[in-house]
Amino acid sequence: MTTATTPVTTDERLDLLTAQVQLIADELRREREQRERWSELVQDMAPVTSEAFAAVSRELEDLSDDVTVEDLARFGRTMARALPTMEALLAQLQSLSDLSSEVVPLASPAMATLTTTLQDLEEKGYFAFARSGAGIVDRVVTSFSEEDVEALGDNVVLILNTVKEMTQPEVMTLLQRTAVTVQEVEDEHAEPPSLLALLKQMRDPQTRRGLGRALTMLRSVGEDKPAEPNSPHEGR
Repeated sequence: MTTATTPVTTDERLDLLTAQVQLIADELRREREQRERWSELVQDMAPVTSEAFAAVSRELEDLSDDVTVEDLARFGRTMARALPTMEALLAQLQSLSDLSSEVVPLASPAMATLTTTLQDLEEKGYFAFARSGAGIVDRVVTSFSEEDVEALGDNVVLILNTVKEMTQPEVMTLLQRTAVTVQEVEDEHAEPPSLLALLKQMRDPQTRRGLGRALTMLRSVGEDKPAEPNSPHEGR
């Protein structure tokens, strides 16, 4: 069974040829427009490129006395060999960045706790006490000369032994009792006792005991050399 073909007319052939010619003309026009744009770009960039080359030439002329082509080649080879090291450094920086991003959320509660603690210390007066203590230390330091400090170093053992003896419970109790008694006498504004009253007080065992202790202290003060620490107090 044969299929009848429709003959192509001359007008149809002319229309097809016209369409193909139009496509070719459009393509040629686009290529011409592209060449024109490149030509305009080259013309616009020519002054900039010339100035850039001139600047590079001037810089190279300035560096020609200090840097040679061999130096540049050697620098390029050094940079090429250092690429693995630079890559490792960048990897470490990346690891540090990741670590910081993980630590920051953990540090926020710790910083809040620290801030709260510092605020509590400030309200309780710790910082004010420290500032006052610094002023006291400054006054102490400025009040002593180098000779005073050396003398203090020579006698520091004696000073510490004296402080140790002074802080014994018996001595502290005696000092407290004496201070309270003196304060009570000052508050009472008592008249000076008569000789008879003093003789009556001498009959009191407590008075005689106190007088004996006072005489013992006076005798110790009058000795030529300092008294040695009492052996019962040692090691306390």
